[in-house]
Amino acid sequence: MNPKLRRTIWYAANVTVFLVLAVLVLTMVGPARLQFERPADRGETGLVADTYIAPPARDTITIGKRGNVRIAQAEMDVEVGATLERDPAGGGMDDSAWLLSAAETSPTPVLLNGEPVEGTPAVEAGDVITVGGVDVTFDGSRRGVLGFLDWWEAGRISHLFASPEVFAEAFPILLAAFPVSLLAVLVSFSLAIPGGLALAFMKMARTRWLRWPATMYIDVIRGTPIFLQILLVFFGLPLMPPWQALISALPQLNDAGPFGVTWSLYLRAFVVLSFNSSAYMAEIFRAGIESISKGQMEAARSLGMSAPQAMAYVIIPQTVRRVLPTMMSEFILLFKDTSLFAAVGMAEIILRAREVASSTLNVSPYLLAAGFYLIITIPLGRFVQNLENRLARAEGGGAVRDEPKETDVQVPGHDAGDGTEPAVLERG
Repeated sequence: MNPKLRRTIWYAANVTVFLVLAVLVLTMVGPARLQFERPADRGETGLVADTYIAPPARDTITIGKRGNVRIAQAEMDVEVGATLERDPAGGGMDDSAWLLSAAETSPTPVLLNGEPVEGTPAVEAGDVITVGGVDVTFDGSRRGVLGFLDWWEAGRISHLFASPEVFAEAFPILLAAFPVSLLAVLVSFSLAIPGGLALAFMKMARTRWLRWPATMYIDVIRGTPIFLQILLVFFGLPLMPPWQALISALPQLNDAGPFGVTWSLYLRAFVVLSFNSSAYMAEIFRAGIESISKGQMEAARSLGMSAPQAMAYVIIPQTVRRVLPTMMSEFILLFKDTSLFAAVGMAEIILRAREVASSTLNVSPYLLAAGFYLIITIPLGRFVQNLENRLARAEGGGAVRDEPKETDVQVPGHDAGDGTEPAVLERG
């Protein structure tokens, strides 16, 4: 199939799906809602506003000290004071009514808009149901996007993993913690680059007094989990006399730094991340340097350059170009490793997400935290892929592409190397 026609069909299918979903969302009728006040959670005082959203498959809603709508402050002698029944049972959200039936709740009766309930009247949006002296407002069903959000919130699984209400509560908290993770990885990676380059030179040195320590350091760091290294640094470093002397000389390290995290925590985070990453960067640089042809060094020396000059002006620039994709991949891995600081009390994204999840009994904050990581990792991943493709083309290789560009031409009679497809050449 022609690549241009295939792209057109793909775009048309995506637009069609998007339009169908948009129409469904904009015309959706949400489930019934009831608004009320309830006692605040443990550790708080007073009453707080709450909303109960009836699941679409539920045909009965109970109101009382026990049930779906829990008003523990109500004055009642029974557990359930009023019941709403869907009519007809199993009906859709747009073509069913809710009938109210009341139980004896002495000393206070059930009221509908201030009047005693007689029979099983149908309730409308805005009606006030009074149970045990507490008002519960029947808010009816919302339409459009708000109705879709209510429908999503009412689902048991969707509420547990992707609740819009919990997202709204957790977003500003996680947004404030996002710069903590970003600052930790930016500073640490900046320190790891020169550290890794120094270790690479040491490991390639001819003298064993430089080669052996570097080799041992790289083997130990790469051979142990970074989580173990975090525990050793965060809990072991403060017990060492040099650290204690540093804190005594600079007590400001215990003060709050950027984004509310103490400088002491930042410093330990920089140490563990930079020391860990430098071991991996050393192997990246070493492999890159050794991939450069020896003739490059010989040519530079023949032009009168010293060995350090040849390394600085000839070998290192070519090495950086080759290892840049791998360096970006290491940056992505290091950024994700900042999540492990939640175990040692550093207020980064995962720790804040865990705090919100424990207070709401909902795991949606973890899904939101994943979104914050993807904001960085996905664009960088695409950037790394583009760098690898450009490097492959610059060195005469082939870049992996999903499909040919419009500017590409296929040369009959030339295969791509596997004998199945024609080679793709790019126009100058």
